[in-house]
Amino acid sequence: IVKDIKATKLKVTPTNMGDRIRVAGKKRDDLQEIQAMAKGKDYEAPLRFTNYK
Repeated sequence: IVKDIKATKLKVTPTNMGDRIRVAGKKRDDLQEIQAMAKGKDYEAPLRFTNYK
């Protein structure tokens, strides 16, 4: 998932935290675009999205 996020070339920073991935970015639109990309792909792990800060 981190490789796919980095391949988008958006100004976000994915961080692998064990069984979670944290994505940090300044623009809310970039984070929403990452969410849409992740929802569109078929990953083995279930996806859950939390707040924007």
